[in-house]
Amino acid sequence: MSTPANVLIVLLVLGLVLRRQLTARRIDEARMYTLPVVLVIVGVAQGGLIDRAHVVLSVGLLGVEALVALLLGAMRAATMRLWREPDGSLWRRGGGLTVVAWIVSITVRAGLLGIAYLVGVRTGSGNLIAFLGVSLLAQYAILDVRSRSLPARRTGVNVAA
Repeated sequence: MSTPANVLIVLLVLGLVLRRQLTARRIDEARMYTLPVVLVIVGVAQGGLIDRAHVVLSVGLLGVEALVALLLGAMRAATMRLWREPDGSLWRRGGGLTVVAWIVSITVRAGLLGIAYLVGVRTGSGNLIAFLGVSLLAQYAILDVRSRSLPARRTGVNVAA
């Protein structure tokens, strides 16, 4: 798949994710990792994460990108409100700080691409998708950990009423 196609896919996924993160939404705890894992698999399957002409530099940048993706995901998770409803369902909603965190994430990612370009590293098109997947994986993992400290489901609540 070409880089312009991957950029379009990333922008579409990013738009969907951002829209969903800015509204109060129930988290399906059994499936919360599905999208990030799929993105990582697609990105890795597309290949090109390592520039064969600059292996050491490329691997180093890939490690930095992975660490940065994890940190950015954690930063975004910290901006989200998380709560349990009386029926025990987990909910989350982002706000203005979530938008700022996404802007920071996009800016940092663009900066990393610029640095790679300046030092001559040319990675494949799967890099963008894998980066987004790792970042979302970290975000959801932090939300998952935070959710464990929330009060558990209330017993004896009649949710049909």
